[in-house]
Amino acid sequence: MAQTLSNTPPRPESPAAGTGFASHPGVLARLLTALGGSGTLDESLHGLLLLDPAMAVHMLQLVGNHHPGALLVELQLDELLQHLDAGASKQLILTAAIAQLADPGLAGRRPDQAWGHALASAHLSRSLAERSGYPSRDEAWLAGLMTHLPRFARGGATPEAARRACIAHLERLPLRTFLPDVLRYLDEPAERLRDAAPLVRLAIAAHRLTAPPGDTMASASDGIFLAQPIDHETIKSMLENTNKSVEAILGQYGTSQAGDMAVELMRFGRLEIAAGTQREGPEASIAALADSLASQEGLFDPIHLKLNKRTSTLEAVPIDGRSPPPIHIRVEGSNTAAVRALFTRNCVVAFYDDADTSVLDLQIMHQADADGIAAIPVGEGDQRGVMLICGDQEILEQIAANPEHYARLGAVMGHGPSMDAPPVIVESGHDSHSDTLSTRVRRAAHEVNNPLGIIKNYLAILKVKLGDDAPISDELRIIYEELDRIVRIVRSLTHDDMNLGESSEHADVNALITDLVKVTAPTWHAKGLQVQTQLTPGLPRLHCDRDKLKQIILNLLLNALEATPQGGALRIETAALTNHRQEQFVEITVADSGTGIPPERAAQLFNPVESEKGGVHAGLGLSIVKTLTESLNGVISFKSNNFGTTFQISLPLS
Repeated sequence: MAQTLSNTPPRPESPAAGTGFASHPGVLARLLTALGGSGTLDESLHGLLLLDPAMAVHMLQLVGNHHPGALLVELQLDELLQHLDAGASKQLILTAAIAQLADPGLAGRRPDQAWGHALASAHLSRSLAERSGYPSRDEAWLAGLMTHLPRFARGGATPEAARRACIAHLERLPLRTFLPDVLRYLDEPAERLRDAAPLVRLAIAAHRLTAPPGDTMASASDGIFLAQPIDHETIKSMLENTNKSVEAILGQYGTSQAGDMAVELMRFGRLEIAAGTQREGPEASIAALADSLASQEGLFDPIHLKLNKRTSTLEAVPIDGRSPPPIHIRVEGSNTAAVRALFTRNCVVAFYDDADTSVLDLQIMHQADADGIAAIPVGEGDQRGVMLICGDQEILEQIAANPEHYARLGAVMGHGPSMDAPPVIVESGHDSHSDTLSTRVRRAAHEVNNPLGIIKNYLAILKVKLGDDAPISDELRIIYEELDRIVRIVRSLTHDDMNLGESSEHADVNALITDLVKVTAPTWHAKGLQVQTQLTPGLPRLHCDRDKLKQIILNLLLNALEATPQGGALRIETAALTNHRQEQFVEITVADSGTGIPPERAAQLFNPVESEKGGVHAGLGLSIVKTLTESLNGVISFKSNNFGTTFQISLPLS
């Protein structure tokens, strides 16, 4: 039985049969994508369950079943979620998705606005709890989220009936908590709530400070009253942080609709069937994958390429006893779809009309009379390789729009590594070509170190002659630091520093950006560009590899400068964010004012490809940025339209 306040009104009647709650399709789609074919509930999914009011209610039911009668305020949800059964979680999410798609009232409905308000209320509720010393920030987050639960009720009930149904549902949870009272007293005057339980006060305060007009009879001033003794300026700062965090979440999940969820539901079922089907070995699995792609996707002419680690080549091998074409692809320097898929561990699609499609891929397409080709990574260890399979434009465009699903399908059916596995490092063995290349690299690295050392010495002399107060002393410092970074990069190519770990230090993100804006000034001055910076004062320092961080920012800055037309402007911002799990991040935003990224390029934006720009542009910039960001446990995302492209990097503080 849930704890309630004294003098509570009579318990509301039970909700009508069939009453349920709609989830945000973006959250459901992401859960279906991640869980399909998987035997475990990945830790990264725990936060998703707490992002959505409906999923949060279901999760509380599962937790309560394992800890009946427990005080929610005393439970550490993150620890409990780690022990949730993957099968039960799959069943919950699958049932929710099917029920939601079967509800005609949800057709075409976009829940982004209601979901955004729920997230804002939850985020602010947790911030108020932290500032006021409430013992459970998780419970505070859930209480804020639940203030909007009636807006997600299915069945066409009136707002008041939906709220009564939600209160009854929360009261039936096998946990002791004031969550039902948060909804019960949501519209009470602030003065009457002066002595209410802290959870009720702070959640209702958060709701009134973030709710849209007309959502409650109370005003935002009532919210400030209930949040006392926190001062007005602190609350204002909390609201700004809340808005930024919610905007980031909406940007990541808020574009999916019911149709996207339906597609993910279909793919989920396909992966579950694939995972449950027993194979007799890698060869049989590859044959089954080829048959599945042919029967369900209409793809044709499969080619299985296995990696020969001794020679660093991908070699065609038989599928189901059928003789393969005589194809051997040397991995080094190759721009084929197969090699890109091998290195990125993601599905890569190439089309006949693409300017950067390799000659070999064009030959395979021409022989198959196909519009394009998909390269799907398969296998692990000695079975590591790629499946090439041809198809028509329409189906390949669908594959290109969701390459992760096909990479996971290749992993499940081809006995490959999980999608979280690190990128493949091709082992070259001891063939003469590799030994010669290694020798050339070591000799070049040694020779490059000599002129770099001379330049550094002369810079030091110049700095002494000019003095520390010289107008260009700051520029000299930046040049010296960049030369040091080049030396470290060159040394990493040799065996001299093999025993040295990554260089971790407390990096000042704002200072790095200021330096890089200054050092790139000649480039953007020459184009008549403006570089606008909005760097949050007092930004926490990141404990990370400073060189990696600098390379990430520099690559994004140079890309933005190149994309921005003459006379345009680009923007660089930093912010400190806290997510719903109380994890702290530093966010870096780099936005240009160019013409945007064509949709056909967006799906493969982070793949390492040959650039059409030539010269020093190897087409690897964004691939390197993504790899470096992930090595710092960060996340990169982007959004693009006809008015420009914005990249966002989120890096954890710890």
